Amino acid sequence: MADVMYQKLNQIKEIMEKTKEITKGKKSSPVTPGHNIAIISTLEEKDVQWLLTVISSQHFQEQVKNVNLINIKNIKESKWEKLLVEYTFCIYVSKEHQWTQGTSPSKAVKSLSSQGKKNLIVVIDDVNDGSDEKKMGIKKHYSDLKKYARDLFLFSRMEKESDYLKFFDNSPQPEPVPEPNQSRRGSQPVIAPKVVIGIRYRVGIFSRSADRDFAWLSTLLTSEPFKDHVLSVRPCFISNNGFQKMNEDLSHCSFGILYHTKNKGRVNITGVTDSLYDEELEHLSVTLGKKNLIVVIDDLEDASDQVKIRLLHTQSKIADFSDDLILISLQDKIDNMGQTAKLKILQYFLRLSDERLGNPTANSGYEKHRGSISNPSLDRSRSSSVTSAEIPAQPTGHAPPAPSRSTIGIFSRSDKDDYLWLERLLTSEEFGQKDVLGHKISGHDNEALREVAFKSKFGILYHSFKRGKIRLTDVNDSLYNEELLQLSTKLGKRKMIVVIDDLDDSGDKLKHKILEKQPSLGRLAAETFLFTTAEKKEVDHQSQGKHGSKMSKSTREKISRIKQILT
Repeated sequence: MADVMYQKLNQIKEIMEKTKEITKGKKSSPVTPGHNIAIISTLEEKDVQWLLTVISSQHFQEQVKNVNLINIKNIKESKWEKLLVEYTFCIYVSKEHQWTQGTSPSKAVKSLSSQGKKNLIVVIDDVNDGSDEKKMGIKKHYSDLKKYARDLFLFSRMEKESDYLKFFDNSPQPEPVPEPNQSRRGSQPVIAPKVVIGIRYRVGIFSRSADRDFAWLSTLLTSEPFKDHVLSVRPCFISNNGFQKMNEDLSHCSFGILYHTKNKGRVNITGVTDSLYDEELEHLSVTLGKKNLIVVIDDLEDASDQVKIRLLHTQSKIADFSDDLILISLQDKIDNMGQTAKLKILQYFLRLSDERLGNPTANSGYEKHRGSISNPSLDRSRSSSVTSAEIPAQPTGHAPPAPSRSTIGIFSRSDKDDYLWLERLLTSEEFGQKDVLGHKISGHDNEALREVAFKSKFGILYHSFKRGKIRLTDVNDSLYNEELLQLSTKLGKRKMIVVIDDLDDSGDKLKHKILEKQPSLGRLAAETFLFTTAEKKEVDHQSQGKHGSKMSKSTREKISRIKQILT
């Protein structure tokens, strides 16, 4: 499977190379070699992150100058041309069910092509069958595809789960010296290639504030500790009716920071009275990709997690359109000669680099930073740029112990008996006998919830249909609005799942319906899992090792996905 995956990705590389040659002589072509690439989709970021990682790798460095994710789900078709004008190559990513249910993505492909995106390929992801026969069948059914796209690529889950990344290396490997009397042919030890995925960002700081307000941030980003992460820094002033200038600035940036200082009065970023950045925040997110945008709020009196949670609750679009919210107080910029503020920003870029490398232990965007640094030696090992002199000392006795790497918190308004099957599963040998902490949510127990969340490495928001309706969030009388936001902010979206059981049906149609009506589930958790009463019993019987117990294929797939997220 790994070689099949590699061949397909290499075909994409060859298409990029050919189209680069075609556009080389045009006046509009960039001076710097390589394409500005847009990965376009209506899917969630996590669903296309694998492709971004590959296209951003060193293997594609000669074909790719810059790559961004653009979600067109809520963008009018009339705005696509303006949005994509700077891109010279587009990849449209969809899933198989989108071609069989509802409006066909082929219409979007046709529209993209008609607006000048001739350098366009189509990717259908997570197919059951990624064979050439299946590909030819789709091309035959959607005969117009060949008119609008340069090619079609199908990727199966098995292909993506293979060890295909081992092939992606452009650096020469040392040739091993053969042993005496050892033939050079067929007997040399194999040296596995290394994956090199290094990204340095052209950072734009977008703000209505004067440059002097964020001069400290510009200086910081161009300092030595950031050299492995930041290529350049560009101040970008936002003015009313200044979208043309903003787009010009964006064309020079691969990463954005929306900056606001409380010295201007209120913290009114978006969605509140007299908010300053409603349109700009969304435009930055759509153009750069949510993953490539953070919001920094400066000069606060209180930069605690409680303030962050409150801001994300009252101005939820900050979480919708950016990867993280970083709060900086005046004291942060004074303490230890500004090292506290420095580390808040640096830790984000360290985490981002880990994620680009596919490090499963990387923190997610809205995870609490657990103090300045709870383990200086660990952070020094993550980057040689961080020296002991740059790490503020922690007051003795004030740094609580880090949570166990295996502890999982289950948060619910249900009694423990309802999710005992889930606890048995998590503490089984299959899951590595995790430690499980159960917390029953009541009306006014935020302190207790935060305490359990801090002790947990991962979180599960559990709901049983025995309680009646499925109203977790975003609907009338929802049960977990505030709690889900707090848990996601504390633990990070990628370490948070939602489990709903005791259902009569757990199919994809019901799941899509729930996520459509309660979008915060998708925004604040890595995945939502549905289980029928029968499936719940299947899992419990196998966890207890009961004779003759067997899980159905669909149930096994859910358990495997849960294990992937929680381990």
